[in-house]
Amino acid sequence: MTTRPLRRAGVVLATTLAVVAPLALLSAPAQAAAPPRSFSCSGGLGEAHTVRLVSGLLTSAGIPYQVIVALPGPGAIVSSRTGKAALVGPSWLHAGYTEWDVTGHAQNGDLYHLNLPPVFPGAGGFVDADLDIEFAGGANGSWQIPMFDCTVTGGPARLSTPNGPRTFTCTGGLGEAFTVRTVTGQLTQLNRPLQVSVTQTETGVVESTRAKLAALIGPSWLHAGYTEWDVTGHNPNGDLFHLNVPPVLPPIGGYFDADLDIEFAGGANGSWQIPMFDCTVA
Repeated sequence: MTTRPLRRAGVVLATTLAVVAPLALLSAPAQAAAPPRSFSCSGGLGEAHTVRLVSGLLTSAGIPYQVIVALPGPGAIVSSRTGKAALVGPSWLHAGYTEWDVTGHAQNGDLYHLNLPPVFPGAGGFVDADLDIEFAGGANGSWQIPMFDCTVTGGPARLSTPNGPRTFTCTGGLGEAFTVRTVTGQLTQLNRPLQVSVTQTETGVVESTRAKLAALIGPSWLHAGYTEWDVTGHNPNGDLFHLNVPPVLPPIGGYFDADLDIEFAGGANGSWQIPMFDCTVA
């Protein structure tokens, strides 16, 4: 905190400050360093015995380290690697992702490979992951476990992107071609959608284009932990378009999930909630 000089105290006050200020600097507590970035994931294959929990830390370059793989319940660690994960390369399991060997001490020689996005959001963001377990090195089969909405905590609050303006593209549907929608737009430094367009992917017809910033609605009712934005632009039917996205989005090269809520004629003609996976940030 900067001390404002008190002019009317004159020379006496100046002398006092000259003595006190160095002492104050010496006695001031050091500012606590931010905790390291960490992540936590969970997922399974539809049955309780397949559920796995994965947690670890992230270097500033996004390298996982001190990764633990566990079963639900206390003390059920099946793999713990004390050092950095070993880079395998581009993921064969999840396009655009990076595969890391996070194998630690494990019974039966099981191997654990974690597939993660190439870049991460800051604290408060979410990422998806895929855990590949090769039992006895693959001799006893393997599981590929999807993990959605892994949480990212710790580290600096990276609400802005250091490497320039960002755009995003999302696509998703409800199982039939006529339901597929593509959402594109820009992101401000504080992760607010801007100039968002919604297009019928099959026909290329633009249903809505909003020339201004999205309007904040609040916490998403559709997706826990997400933020709901009104991205509605001019459209002849009076449809409403609400985009639900994580509160903190990744830098260029990252991915995020979203949910598009379309309220036809403001909800009078029904609504669709369209999940959108692996929205790209460029």
